[in-house]
Amino acid sequence: MSVTIKQIAELAGVSRGTVDRVLNARGGVNAEVEKRIQAIVKELSYEPNLVAKALANSKNRITIGVLINAGGNSFFDKVLVGIKRAQREVGGYGVSVIFEELTGYDVDEQVLSIEKLMKLSVQGLVITPINDKKVVKKLQEAARLGIVITTLNTDVTGLDKLCFVGCDYIKSGKTAAELLGQFSNGNTKVGIITGSRKMLGHNRRVDGFKMVLEKEYPNSSIIEVVENNDDNSLSYEVTKQLLTKHTLDALYFCAGGIDGGIQAVVELSREDMIIITVDDTQNIKTYITDGIVNATVCQQPIKQGYDAVIAQYEYLVNGNKPSKKHLMTQNEVKLKYNL
Repeated sequence: MSVTIKQIAELAGVSRGTVDRVLNARGGVNAEVEKRIQAIVKELSYEPNLVAKALANSKNRITIGVLINAGGNSFFDKVLVGIKRAQREVGGYGVSVIFEELTGYDVDEQVLSIEKLMKLSVQGLVITPINDKKVVKKLQEAARLGIVITTLNTDVTGLDKLCFVGCDYIKSGKTAAELLGQFSNGNTKVGIITGSRKMLGHNRRVDGFKMVLEKEYPNSSIIEVVENNDDNSLSYEVTKQLLTKHTLDALYFCAGGIDGGIQAVVELSREDMIIITVDDTQNIKTYITDGIVNATVCQQPIKQGYDAVIAQYEYLVNGNKPSKKHLMTQNEVKLKYNL
């Protein structure tokens, strides 16, 4: 098997972009780092990918479409950092990345956006898909036309794809339930604020949470699960209704819209509750520091965005399939003193 830039970068402990700059004598690399990379290149007898070089100089450039539900969800700011980092790296090899960003989970809107990217003749598609028959059918149509599909951050059922890049949502939910059990006396009434039941990842988090609560903490109970569509305004309303309607000891925010929910908690003076969230946006870090949120379960969003685009590049340009169908990122627990 031929040596790749990815392997050289891993051995040298640098990014692919740094290796690319050294291989193409673009400068801007520390002399010691450059020497280390050149030594690895020589030791492994690396030969430049002539296909990639030809593509870079060809009019028939490869285009990867990225379609994500990022609007109003600050979590995706970091996902986009990873996507754009990969975009810069693959750009030197004749690969373009174009973006479509949606807000919320409107099935018809996502289908139209997929069609738009298909008309732009993308060869690859990275998508945070809604788990709906219409969306899956449209993605199956795209796959039949030869478009390579990678699902990012959340998955769908019944789709033949290159790979999924994201966290293990079942484990994420299980981890949150374990945290709740550790923080409580095991006799807790909890409300769950999820994003959308249309999203497979959100549902799996809830499923994982339920599994651990039922097995390890049978005296605790989920009182109600409400949806906020990852929207802060709606999250404020549904959280306020949840807290007004029920006597709860804890909340589990398992998707976006957390800021709006926390606003309701503070407004109702319920900071005494146990609150577990997901992700580590700057606001969530502040809530943890201020003692409002007890812990959060993160999922390496920058790595998700980066790996999804690179997986497409490796396949479309080099013909390399991912080592696994599901490229899982780590579920990381963040507390006040490890932020």
